[in-house]
Order: sequence, then structure tokens, then C-alpha cells
Amino acid sequence: MGWLSKFLKGSNYLYPALDIGTSSLKIVQSEKKGSLYKVKSYGLKEYKEQVFAGTEIIDEFELINSIQELLKEQKIKDKEVVIHVPLNSCFYSVLSVSAAKDPEEAVTEYMQSIISPEEFPLVKIDYRILPISIEKGNMDIAIAAVRKDFLEGRIKLLRKAGLEPVVIDIEPAAINNQFYLNNPDQTAVPVCLVDIGASYTKIIISFGGYPYITRNVEYGGISLTEQIQKELMLSFEEAERLKRGETISVKEYKPENITDIKVKFLKKIITETLWTIENFKDRFNLEVNKIYLYGGTAKLKGIEDVFNELTGKECRKGAPLAFSGIPECEEFAVAAGLSLRYKGDKDAKV
Repeated sequence: MGWLSKFLKGSNYLYPALDIGTSSLKIVQSEKKGSLYKVKSYGLKEYKEQVFAGTEIIDEFELINSIQELLKEQKIKDKEVVIHVPLNSCFYSVLSVSAAKDPEEAVTEYMQSIISPEEFPLVKIDYRILPISIEKGNMDIAIAAVRKDFLEGRIKLLRKAGLEPVVIDIEPAAINNQFYLNNPDQTAVPVCLVDIGASYTKIIISFGGYPYITRNVEYGGISLTEQIQKELMLSFEEAERLKRGETISVKEYKPENITDIKVKFLKKIITETLWTIENFKDRFNLEVNKIYLYGGTAKLKGIEDVFNELTGKECRKGAPLAFSGIPECEEFAVAAGLSLRYKGDKDAKV
């Protein structure tokens, strides 16, 4: 799109939102008409080779090539994009202090208590006073922190792909924002958002429109595939197909065996989820009774039933693109949230 078209659309033009995941890329571009959002395009591309080892990029060429191919497939010509910092590479918390306290002083004191003096200059810290507070007479401050070298690395990577990031948000904010766009009636009660990705599971407790507590667990869909592979002595590809509910003919297996492995996998995530919910209750004295599931692994058949039974709470799959009438698409939670950001957006955390 030419500069004139962007100019005529105004300063709130929504750029393509690129979710750089550990096993795939997701992209969503939305547009805003009045108070309504609509998806213009969205797509997913799995990497042909392993790109990440943990948080480290080990195949930059494959990543850059995949980004360029995805943009071409979606016929997106914008060179400016919105990206995020994964929860495993950032810090986010809400600090509750007396309303009389200076917020900048409160943030500085808190961050200095958890970051060494040597590390402090290497971290970019941002904060925002929330328009709500859980405890009367207090002020709730959202704090985000990211290592500067991580930001520099991502910007450098995107420039190699011919792109320029105009907004860099943090992952919990993106997941949170798509939730409240799709569920504007849920601000009065705290909710738990669980995004089960390929390598990591992100757990977020949100209240009043904002994320309050986050937890990152190094355990995701790939772990489940590896468990199926190990217990049934299959190849990784065969195990991946079984995980997705497909059938394979090369080896005999019982469907109940797959179910048992899936439940065992989910129990670990549920334990972490309940721990996070309990932590929120201890800090803010509020009960969380609803859980929403996102991420590619949330597509597992029967996952809501397992969560319902083992948590005793109301659990359902989220639909990140429902605001545009698109069902399911659980894996697009981050990209959907990022797609609401615009150049100069002061609500972005970085």
C-alpha cells in the first residue's frame, strides 16, 4: 500500500501483526471502521526446518525466508509490521501500592529489588498506571521489562527480511487484548487465559481489561508429541498425526492409549494453571472461575472436558478472530491481539 493510501486512512491505520512462534508464523491484519474491527487477512506458515532451540534462533535463513513467503502468500505489501516479545523473554507484573506514592519511584524501587545493578542499564522498563485498582485506596501499576539486546536482535532480524517494526508489544498484553475485544462483557470478574503453544504455555490472569498475573511454562504441544512418540515407539511425524486426531496404519495402537497420554500431558498444565489462580487469589483475594484455552494445542479434542473435570471451573476454547465472525483459530490469539495496535499507540508496552 502506498504512503498516500495510508495517509488518507489516518493515523490509526492497522499494520500487519506478525506472531513469530517457535514452530510457525501467524499473521493477522485487521481494519477498524468506527468502533468495529474486521480481519482483512490472516494466515499461518509452519517452518520447514527447526528455527528455534528454546528461545535461541538457530536458523535465521529459514525464519527470514518463511516470513517473506507468508507475506507473499497473503498478498501483504506493507513493509511496516507489529510484533511482540514472547512471555519467556520479558517480565510483566502488576504492582499494587498506596495511591499517595509516586508511581515512578514505586516502579524503580520494585525493579531494583529484582534486577541487579549491573543488569539494570541493560533492560528497557515501561509502566502504566491502570485506570482500575482491585484494592480500594491503592494504585495498580502495570510494569513491563525487556532486555534491550532482545529488542535490538528482533529489529535487526526483521530488517533483514525487509520489514520495519512500528509497534513492539508484549505477549500477555496481546493475548489479553484479543480476549476483551471478543468478550467485552467479562471485565467485572477475573478470568484465566491459557495459551498452549508448541514449546511454551502462557498463563495469564486478567481483570477489568488488563493482565494482572502471568506465568510461562516450558511445556507445550511438542512435549505431547514427544510423549506419544516415546510411549508408542513411533516416529515424530507419526506421533504428531496421532496428536492431531489422525489415524496411522504403520503400527497398531489403541485410541485409549492416546487419550491417556493426552490427559497425563494436560495434568501438568492444569497444575500450573491452578497454582497461578491460587497465587492471584492470595494476592488480590478474588476467585477465578473461568478458563479460556488458546494456542494450537487447544485444538485437542476433548481438552475442555479434561480442564473442566480437573479444575472444577468453567473452561472453554477461545476464538481470537470471532470479532470478525471467524470461528475457532485458537492459534491466532497473539496475532489477533497485536493486530489492534497502530503506529504511535501509547498503550503498547514497549
